Amino acid sequence: MNDTTLQTAPITLDRRLLLGETEYQVTVFPTDDHRLDLCIVSSDGDGRVVSEISGGIAPADLPSLTDVLTSTLSGLIAMTRPPTARVPPPPERRNRPPNRGARWTPDDDAQLLTRFRAGTNPTALATEFGRTPGAIRARLEHLGELPPTGRWPTPNPTGHA
Repeated sequence: MNDTTLQTAPITLDRRLLLGETEYQVTVFPTDDHRLDLCIVSSDGDGRVVSEISGGIAPADLPSLTDVLTSTLSGLIAMTRPPTARVPPPPERRNRPPNRGARWTPDDDAQLLTRFRAGTNPTALATEFGRTPGAIRARLEHLGELPPTGRWPTPNPTGHA
């Protein structure tokens, strides 16, 4: 038998698999329209049918359907599992500033500029805005108040620039 004969030969498959207490029977028969009729039946330990799926498949679609079914069934598994108990965040995340990662609003920007121009230090700004000092610096750089990687201005003790 050569490769051409193998590709055109009708496929008939009858396979039984036992995974844990569940038995799976997979049956595939060729059809007159050159497709494959596939039927998968799972039964519990007492022989009762638990699940059944069947349909027609074009042999050329088998490689793609493998990926589609794997992805889809993995998603269904995740969706149908009972929710797990919420695990508290690791200790290093518990004390994060409340607005870490939140978008800046135009009002936030205006207030930040006002407070920065008034000479408020980076730690106080971080506390006031619920952000990290690095986020305050990055926003001021974004707004053009600080040059990138520039030094934080030293407050003038006289209050004059």
